[in-house]
Amino acid sequence: MTVLDDHLDALAPPPAPDAPVDPVLGRPLRPAPALRPKFNPDWTPARHRLLDGWVDVQDRLPETEGIVARAKDHLWVGDPEMDEVVQMFRRLPPRTGRQMFEDALDNGLDTIDSPPEELVALFDHIDNPPAWITKDRVDRGAIVANGVSPAGKASLIFLNTLATVQGGSVGDAVGTMGRMQRNMINRSLESAEFWLHLPAPGALDRFGTAFKNAVRVRLMHAQARVMLRKKWGEGWVAQHGVPISNAEMFGGIPSFGVANLMYDINYGRHYDYRDLEDLNIFWSYIGHIMGIREAMIPRTFGEAVELLDYGYAVMEPPSEFSEALNDVSEMMLNTLMDKVQIPLIDPQEKSAIHQTLHGLYFFIGGTFLGRRITGTPEPTRIGRIAPKLITAQAKLANLDRRIPGYWKRADKRRANGDTYWAVMHDAFTKLAAEQDGGRGPTFAHHDKPVEALGKAG
Repeated sequence: MTVLDDHLDALAPPPAPDAPVDPVLGRPLRPAPALRPKFNPDWTPARHRLLDGWVDVQDRLPETEGIVARAKDHLWVGDPEMDEVVQMFRRLPPRTGRQMFEDALDNGLDTIDSPPEELVALFDHIDNPPAWITKDRVDRGAIVANGVSPAGKASLIFLNTLATVQGGSVGDAVGTMGRMQRNMINRSLESAEFWLHLPAPGALDRFGTAFKNAVRVRLMHAQARVMLRKKWGEGWVAQHGVPISNAEMFGGIPSFGVANLMYDINYGRHYDYRDLEDLNIFWSYIGHIMGIREAMIPRTFGEAVELLDYGYAVMEPPSEFSEALNDVSEMMLNTLMDKVQIPLIDPQEKSAIHQTLHGLYFFIGGTFLGRRITGTPEPTRIGRIAPKLITAQAKLANLDRRIPGYWKRADKRRANGDTYWAVMHDAFTKLAAEQDGGRGPTFAHHDKPVEALGKAG
C-alpha cells in the first residue's frame, strides 16, 4: 500500500532527476542534507556487540535500501501534527493552548467547544494507527517488554546514555536546550515516569497513563524543535535537516525496544522469535503515538535491526556539550549510589558497583566510547568480570520460562508497571523532593520558553 506522506520541510532539496519512486511513499526520495549522514567508525564495536549474529556488521556504511533509504529523506520531516499544535500554543493567550491540549488528552476532544483544527488533526493522527499494529500484539509485546531482565534494561540505559553523551545529534539538541545540565533530576524523573507505566495493562489505551505521557513527550519534542530551529537558524537546517527530525525519532523504536531484548539474548537469555516481533510491534505503536510517520515505522524485527545498524553507523561525533553532559551523567550516577546505604561495607560496595557500571560501558560501547564516558583507560578487574556475572543471572532467568504457566505469571508481573523502572522512579522522586520540594513530572518544562518566542506567523 502506498503511504502518501508529503510533510517535507520547505528547505528540502528536490529529488535527483533519475531518482526512482519509493514504493511506500509513492514519490522519489529527497537527498540527505549536505552534512549528514556520515559513517562513524567509533561505533563499530558497539554495533558488533549488539548486532553480531543478526546482521553482517561491516566497518563501513551499511547498504541503504527500503526503510533505511527513507531515513535520509526523513531528515527533512519533523512532526507535522504536533508542530502545528506548538504554533497554536504561540497563537493563543499564554497557557490557553496547553489547557486545551490537556483537557483533550484527559477527557477527549469532544469535551472541548469548537476545538482548534490543530488539535483535531493531532488526535485524528493518534487515533488511527497503521492497520498492521493490532491491540493483541501490542499487549503481548508489553508482556515481553516487562519481562526483559534487569541486565537487559540496564544495558539499554547505558547504550542510550552513550548515544546522548557521545552522539553529536542527540548531544547537540540536549546540550543546547540545557535542561539536562540545569535540572537533571526532574528530567530523569519524567523519563522514569514515562517508562514505568508502558507495559501495565491498559496503560496504552486512549486514556491510559502511558498513552498520555507519550503524547506529552511528543509535545516536548515539538517544542524543542521550534526552539532549536530558532536558535540554530535556517542556514543550519539547510545543511543538517530538521532538528529532532522524524529520522532521529524513529530510531527510538528499535533502540528503546528490541535492543534491550537483544542484549538479554547476548547474555544468554532465551526468547522465541515471536517475542522479538511482538516487542517491535509494541514499540512501533508507541512510536506512532509519538509522531513517527507510518513509512518510517519498522513493521518487522528485521527492519528494526536494519535501522539499528544504520543508526549507530552514522552516529555523529561528540558534540561541543559532550564533556558537560558526561559530567552531569557521572554526577547523576554518584547521586543515585549515595542513596544506597549498606552498613559497614557501604564504601566498598559503592566502589564495586561503580566499577561494575563502568565495566558495562566498555562492554557495550567498546574501548573508545568506554574511555570517553568513564574517563578511565580500561575497566578494572571487577568491571571485566561484571558481564560474566550478568550472563549467569540472565541464564538463571531462563528457568522461569521452563515452568508451566510462564505467560500467566509474566502477565501478572506487569500489573503495576515495570518493576525495574519503579525502583528508578522511587529514587528520582526522593531526589526531586530533596531538590525542589517534590515537584512531580509535568512534561511542561518547555511551555514558557516557547510562548516567549512570540506569536506564530
